[in-house]
Amino acid sequence: MPMPRSLSEHPTPAQAYELGVVYAAILRHVFTHPEFHYLEPPTAAISKIDHERTPRGLFFTADFIQNTYIKNVLPFLPAGATRKCKELGNAWAYADATYQWEWTWDAEAGAMKDANGNVVEFPRLSASQLTDNITDLTTRNFFAKKLILENETDLKAKIMLGNRTIDFGEDARAAARKLD
Repeated sequence: MPMPRSLSEHPTPAQAYELGVVYAAILRHVFTHPEFHYLEPPTAAISKIDHERTPRGLFFTADFIQNTYIKNVLPFLPAGATRKCKELGNAWAYADATYQWEWTWDAEAGAMKDANGNVVEFPRLSASQLTDNITDLTTRNFFAKKLILENETDLKAKIMLGNRTIDFGEDARAAARKLD
């Protein structure tokens, strides 16, 4: 995924959207992992995690990636994008055939559009916010990849998962490989 190579270069809407799609996909795979348990069936609006039955390393990975998505990816996306654009939404809204999505990505135009075809504007971060965000995101991408791709071969990654390995599946690994 081609992100800006400079800490002062703002991602384009296409780059921000692609990053959001990758993180949303990883989250869908982690939150629907067979070992992830819920106190009640999750919905698009709420999911109550069963912390007793969900392995700590799996919960840690979900929490880490979700926090990265919220703190470092969403600031580059239009407000409300996770509730309005399917590819950026949570696992349960994404899987719900009745959920009403309002925005779509128009790859030809390189823009997000609402149901009426109007372009949805992407935010611009200040120079200091941009530098802080990209610096943090670079580090977090490294650890997200390590957790998902290397926990079976890297002792440090295995330790971060509670000294166990977790097979996140090929789809999650493919998405994680896209992180720069």
